[in-house]
Amino acid sequence: MYRYVLGIALFCFAAVPAFAGETGTNWADVAKDLKDLKADFKDLKKDFTDLKNDKVQFNNAISNGNLSAAAKYATDIANDKKDIFADRRDIRADVKDLKHDGVTLPGKGKH
Repeated sequence: MYRYVLGIALFCFAAVPAFAGETGTNWADVAKDLKDLKADFKDLKKDFTDLKNDKVQFNNAISNGNLSAAAKYATDIANDKKDIFADRRDIRADVKDLKHDGVTLPGKGKH
């Protein structure tokens, strides 16, 4: 869904500036913020995949009685959660920057 939203936003605000309304909009900032937002969503997806894989490996290590591997995966899980938190913080900052630039992104759950 986010790729769809970003694709529409890129089209509307890069290809057809008339949709944005304001003539004083800094399109370089908007384009940079949209690029950052796309990268942050990509990072978030990767971090969720890493978290899922680390949880599977952690459970396998526990079931096999390998406590040293389980401890390693527990550390990896904690780091994945920190990365996810940082990605979400970056996404919120990018959205805030876009709002500051006068860009309105489609709301959540509205298709």
